[in-house]
Amino acid sequence: MKDKLKQSIIAITSANLKKILYNQKLTQRDLAMLTGISIPSINRYYLGNGAIPQNNLVKIAKALHVAPDELDPSYQPTKDFLSQLAEKSDNPDLKFRTDYLKQLIQTSNLSVQEVASRLNIKPITVYKWLAGVNTPSKENTAKLADLFNVSASSLVNTSQEVELTPQQTKILGTLPPDLTDQQTDLIVSLIKSVLKNAN
Repeated sequence: MKDKLKQSIIAITSANLKKILYNQKLTQRDLAMLTGISIPSINRYYLGNGAIPQNNLVKIAKALHVAPDELDPSYQPTKDFLSQLAEKSDNPDLKFRTDYLKQLIQTSNLSVQEVASRLNIKPITVYKWLAGVNTPSKENTAKLADLFNVSASSLVNTSQEVELTPQQTKILGTLPPDLTDQQTDLIVSLIKSVLKNAN
């Protein structure tokens, strides 16, 4: 579990670094000059090929005028981030679509901090969802759906039935986005039924 979390944090840190450099119109070489950290090291952090040591993280954060935890969510000097992340989900049976949430955040150009702020929660909570170790409550799922203008059912799969095949998913993907949850569920059932009978 901890290895998976560590990899998730490294990937998130890499994505944050890329976004901040892009927004500030800085290159990896620029960052190396500003921090005194070697270009190969900067490149490794940029590509997500390793965690940024705390001393280098602080240097990079200062150079970019951001807080260290805006780069690396695990930067919490007073808390054990991994043990906090590893807390069990309140909804173990809920199949939250983590990849879909990542996609929504990326296409919206919002940072994790901005998403958390709009939902009135801590960024750590959103990172838990993205790491796949916790799931949003029904209330927060509804807030996420409202924020990204999607249906709540598109974020969560509570069905105990067999998952949709790629063909079924493709059909579902062509449906209008403004369908109600009930209409979407009805169409999913219909797709399954038709394709099952066709086999």
